[in-house]
Amino acid sequence: MDFTLKVLIVVTFLWTHELKAAPRKPRLSLAAQNPSYYYSNVDGIPGTYSFGYDVFDPDTGNTQFRSEERYPNGTVVGSYGYVDPRGRSQRFDYIADENGYRVLHDVPVKEKYVQTTTEIKNTSTEPSITWSRPKKSNKKKINTLKAPLNILEPPPLIVLE
Repeated sequence: MDFTLKVLIVVTFLWTHELKAAPRKPRLSLAAQNPSYYYSNVDGIPGTYSFGYDVFDPDTGNTQFRSEERYPNGTVVGSYGYVDPRGRSQRFDYIADENGYRVLHDVPVKEKYVQTTTEIKNTSTEPSITWSRPKKSNKKKINTLKAPLNILEPPPLIVLE
């Protein structure tokens, strides 16, 4: 082997040996203490509860929350949300009662435009447009020749008596 080829192989090996994978973001540990709260028997009423948690982990970018309450009649009301990958916060409110489970999202609803019946007055300062030419008719041209003439036939003979 040529000396330059050996040097090239050694340099390539040393250069690729120094390359490493990108550092991984640490995962959210289940053992990590998150700010949370939980209360049972709210105001001394059995069967009621209230809980919630907030997660903000700048290392992983995990940002979310949840809160929920149960009332003495069995109705459960709560909300949860997170910050999506585009950086927009998403919030969902929910209720569970005798009418079932319903979720509301805070996305604005596009309203349809409804035109009112009020008359719109023309407040233009320019005069209205008038045409100086008469309107053209849309009639088709009538063919004055009812039958095509055959040029090769002689004209009819007229007999004089």
